[in-house]
Amino acid sequence: MLNNTNSSKKSALIIGILLSVLLPFLAIFFSLLFKKIGISNEIQFYISRFAIWFSLLLLFFYSLKIEKQPFLLWKETEYSFSFFAKALFITFLKLFIAVFITGVLFILFKITGESAVLNKALALFKKSYFLLFFTCVTAGITEELIFRGYLLPRLELLLKNKKLAVIISSIIFGFLHIGYGTLINVVGPIVIGLVFAVQYDKYRNIKILIMCHFLWDLLLLIAKTR
Repeated sequence: MLNNTNSSKKSALIIGILLSVLLPFLAIFFSLLFKKIGISNEIQFYISRFAIWFSLLLLFFYSLKIEKQPFLLWKETEYSFSFFAKALFITFLKLFIAVFITGVLFILFKITGESAVLNKALALFKKSYFLLFFTCVTAGITEELIFRGYLLPRLELLLKNKKLAVIISSIIFGFLHIGYGTLINVVGPIVIGLVFAVQYDKYRNIKILIMCHFLWDLLLLIAKTR
């Protein structure tokens, strides 16, 4: 009976991991269905963002109703405002350094690539700063909750290997951006995912990552749309 219970829990865990991978991919490409019926690029973009929120909601209910455990397996560590600000700054600094080094390597190895998809998104953001802000909020909250908050601890629990869980979750996060169509837009997020995964394991506070992710995207997109 105990073995059956453990087997059921493991099966639910594996299914949850698969859902956390598949649902965001389906959400992103879901909006492409509306392209054929003449819906504008801006509306398609909104649809894809709302679809990602819906994916998060499905995972939340799956964790509670099927897994019968909290969405965040790692209990949130609460910090003082000063420590939170310090941790946020350190995480942002590590992210900047990691992305900078990655950018230098791209230049050294002459890896380039212009993303037509990203350029279309930037054109939309120039017309609507609300869409830009909403995109940053969506990415910061949903991606951190799904890939770090939900996926990472479950991979570690399943694989019994912290480093492997960090690497796999980061690679999956990187390939979530494959729709942009360039190597840079996949490798870059993998590096970002590695930084966030390591920092989440260190601080056990998802809010630090959400805020850092939001600020990173916001500053980057504002710079690109000026």
